[in-house]
Amino acid sequence: MKKILLVISMMLPMLVMAQGHKGEADECAPMKNGKVCYSDEVEIEHTSKPELFNAISAWAKKSYGKDIFLSNVNSNKSKGTIFVSSKVELLLNDTDKTIVKYKMRVTCFDNRYTIEASDIVYQYDPLNDKKYKTYKAEDVIANNGASNTVALIKDPGLFCNATFFFVENLFADVFDAAREAASE
Repeated sequence: MKKILLVISMMLPMLVMAQGHKGEADECAPMKNGKVCYSDEVEIEHTSKPELFNAISAWAKKSYGKDIFLSNVNSNKSKGTIFVSSKVELLLNDTDKTIVKYKMRVTCFDNRYTIEASDIVYQYDPLNDKKYKTYKAEDVIANNGASNTVALIKDPGLFCNATFFFVENLFADVFDAAREAASE
């Protein structure tokens, strides 16, 4: 069974990368309690809560613990939770980009973990004159961009799809870290 999971998990990053090249997702802005919230529950068989916590926490500290001005990592071993808040540059297409700020929460259990990415905001400056304005994801990508209330953003679908694929890759990175705990 571990070998089957290992093969499937090795193929997952390739599938995620392939999806990113499609450019569009059918449902790119899932909502929870009126907020854009990406979430998943992932089973990792034969892996204890401490093993998952240690592996994911180590990945988070390595990936996000380097620059306190860009990201922050907090964890609680007894609760099995890891919190990450970060901001990164997000490419929307070949020429446009934005800065996306988000929070990610991972909760570890025996044989599984849950993950959420929420509190997403964009810092956008389409004229590149260093006058970034901040927009909540709900104002831009809710209803797959159809509910965009920001006049400056002409193509909310770009934000929606770029955010969706960014989060998918982020979740795949967490899965890879958890998978390492399972293989030990």
